Amino acid sequence: MNANIITIDDTRFIYETNFAGNPAKDKFGDNRRKCNLVIPDPNQAKSMLDKGYKVKQTKPGPDDDPDDFVPTYFVQAVLKYRDRYGKELKYAPKVYLVNTDNEPVLLEEESVKVLDNIRAANVNVVLNAWETDDGGFSLYIRTMYVEQDFDDDPFAARYAKRRED
Repeated sequence: MNANIITIDDTRFIYETNFAGNPAKDKFGDNRRKCNLVIPDPNQAKSMLDKGYKVKQTKPGPDDDPDDFVPTYFVQAVLKYRDRYGKELKYAPKVYLVNTDNEPVLLEEESVKVLDNIRAANVNVVLNAWETDDGGFSLYIRTMYVEQDFDDDPFAARYAKRRED
């Protein structure tokens, strides 16, 4: 397996996503399409840290007991459809929206922003690691499946059943 490929299964987003690339939505005014992904396996997080990946962790809040606090490890991942000159990438990322019993829907460069407005129940992702000039790595989404959360939607089952008829 390629050492520059990282797979994170059964994860979730942490904090807000910005798949629209809207600088007004980013606290630093960044226009990149990006998200933060939880690394659910602490061993994977430690291994990534040891290899130089920018793994971050949550800090205890004011109501948390510092002795009992267990940090959540996460990484930032960028979704990139074009190079720095605006030319489409030869191998565009594949981002799928999965909901109810339907086939996963491949989202395009313009439609991927819908992910900013849904509740995600689960995320599976394959990331490409790109070495930066400072010896670290940037992570780019290669393939991602985002399962929409319908647990709090009382109408989802009704409409899914209609599609089956």
